[in-house]
Amino acid sequence: MKIEIIPGVKEIISRPGEFCFPAGPGGSVTGILIADEQARRSAELIAERYQARVVSGAQAAGAQIRLNIVPELDFAGKLDADRRVEAYRLEVSEKGIALSALTAEGLLRGAATLFQMARLENGSAVVPCVVINDWPNFRYRCGVDWLLNVEINRWSYDWGDGRGACLKRIKRKLDFCFAHKINMVWFDGFGWNTERFPGYAALMQEFTSYARRLGIKLVFAGYSGGYGMSYQVSEIYKGGYFGNVYRNRRPYPDGAEYDCCGLPKCGGKSRRYGTCLSNESLKRAKLEELKRFVSAVQPGFMYLHDIDAGVWQVAQEAWKQRCGECRQRWPSDELSAADGQAGAYASWFKQLRSELSALPPSGDYSPARDLYLIFISPLYTSYDEGGDIWEREMQYFDNLSRLIGPAHGVIYGMREQFYDDKGRKKILSLREVLEKNGSGHGIDVAAFGGGDNYITDDLANISGTMAHFYDGARSVHIANGGVHEEPVQLLNADCLWSGSAGGYRANAANQAEAVALWGEIAPGKYKPAEIFGAGGFFDRACGHLWGREAGLLMSRAIQARSRNGRMPVSRVWWAVTRMITRLSDAQACSQINWGEELEHWTGREQATILALESARQAAGISDDEDIRWFARCLEVGRQFAEAVKLLVLLKSGRDKTARARLDRVVNDLEAHIRKNFKLEKTDVLGGDPGCWLETIAQIRPLAESLVKK
Repeated sequence: MKIEIIPGVKEIISRPGEFCFPAGPGGSVTGILIADEQARRSAELIAERYQARVVSGAQAAGAQIRLNIVPELDFAGKLDADRRVEAYRLEVSEKGIALSALTAEGLLRGAATLFQMARLENGSAVVPCVVINDWPNFRYRCGVDWLLNVEINRWSYDWGDGRGACLKRIKRKLDFCFAHKINMVWFDGFGWNTERFPGYAALMQEFTSYARRLGIKLVFAGYSGGYGMSYQVSEIYKGGYFGNVYRNRRPYPDGAEYDCCGLPKCGGKSRRYGTCLSNESLKRAKLEELKRFVSAVQPGFMYLHDIDAGVWQVAQEAWKQRCGECRQRWPSDELSAADGQAGAYASWFKQLRSELSALPPSGDYSPARDLYLIFISPLYTSYDEGGDIWEREMQYFDNLSRLIGPAHGVIYGMREQFYDDKGRKKILSLREVLEKNGSGHGIDVAAFGGGDNYITDDLANISGTMAHFYDGARSVHIANGGVHEEPVQLLNADCLWSGSAGGYRANAANQAEAVALWGEIAPGKYKPAEIFGAGGFFDRACGHLWGREAGLLMSRAIQARSRNGRMPVSRVWWAVTRMITRLSDAQACSQINWGEELEHWTGREQATILALESARQAAGISDDEDIRWFARCLEVGRQFAEAVKLLVLLKSGRDKTARARLDRVVNDLEAHIRKNFKLEKTDVLGGDPGCWLETIAQIRPLAESLVKK
């Protein structure tokens, strides 16, 4: 019998026979033996699943499931430290189950495999006899991003049905992550305000506590300096920054404002937004805010974003604009110098790590042990920087790491990278450099490759198949896998744990090929048969999620395309809201090709109709919450797509009679939303439904202004 597990296991030996044990009320109660209290968490999860009991010591007689934390696993000797942590061996014979791991976390991953393998029959669990040796490719695998736009904006699982339903749903999604070995979730951003809405901190701590029990870390994002969202006006930043916006003042907090480091492209505006590293009182205020957040929320990761200077040249210019006191303390203009930017940021990052680690433990949460800090920018690199830039960037991170010194939970964030000029994988090369300096710091790769509402809103994006280029990273964040992208979540999980999606991964022999391939994947143009062909990974993933019949219909719905290749609209934020913003701006409109735009929105409407037809059929044979929500959102998206198409007709002057049809569509859409959705926000932004009526309110005066002209 073929055993299909997502993510795929590294080594599996199938043997004849099956092990059967009671899994519910009645009959004898199965015993789960633990010899070490560190195994209790995994044992309790297994016990809950099968209504078994956890035993130890004298109660061990007759125990059929045994969990062991062992000092060594023979196959694990070849693994590096990051991969060893979650290594496990699962042995199933006709007499019982033995699960062994080097750590408690490894037992959790083995339990997830056991849950997928077992099938329930007549009140018993049946497990095929196997020996599995397994380990991950990356220590932390962020295969899901539950924000609608990379690291910021709306919660994709806030569906407007109230806090109780949202709480239940997110716990269900965390259970899903556990089942598929996703141990890092991009959860919330952007800011450190513990009072963002009444009960925010308590709700977040309930989520972080639930996740920790499953061996999952939740990521929270905000600024450590820079605060670009506070002065950069755009649809992405419409919700504003959730936290204090610190400005450079000396003396702080009541002295005069002054300029320090900042982005050249912002005309000097950014230079006053909390960027000064020589202002100790300013840094103290920021530290106190971060301490409050850690104590109240208990995050697993904090993504600390400073000045948004991503590439070498921009970071160099930003550093050169520092104030006189910073220049006196760090006189060098060189980014890598100990008396330059590396020295300045090493001092700040070291202080952050030290003071957050010193916070007292609370319950099962210890900041010194459980909190990881991802320092992102200035300088998070880009794969298309040429020349010797990568060598200089590696030197910068090497010196930064050396100057900080040994410290747990320090990670440097950067964007996706491929090959250097010598044909080596860049991230692996940097990993080797950091290991040589002995500080123990890691790398986080944030891969913005589509399906992220930043580059594209592709619902079937496969940027995860390039994850193997990030070998050497401690954590990898595939910036998609939110609502309506559950099959993509499985693809990401497989690529980050096993290195492929059902055996397939996107390969490229050199930098030029990798960049070209990335350019095809991001907009959803690259469609390998192994993923998208009949019976390919996507079909199998949808079947895994929703059963064979409903799964095939959902696979068809999510992959739906119009005749001109356009994708369906299932999320209004960004897809529609960005276009409404463009149509409201005269300068933006002057650059629009109206014929192409009309073709685009006609295609998106057609694709949404096609997707809706299949999704409704799936909803007719399944009561799954995700299927039904997808169908409901597609109906809303269809009407919004039609409204935008009619706006384009009006704006272009091609059809002045479109106004009457637009009024009808918008009125029907508003009535449909008010009748069929509660629109009760959990977060202040209210997820995607939180923008629906707001967007309708923007469409009406826009249409009126077009007719008047």
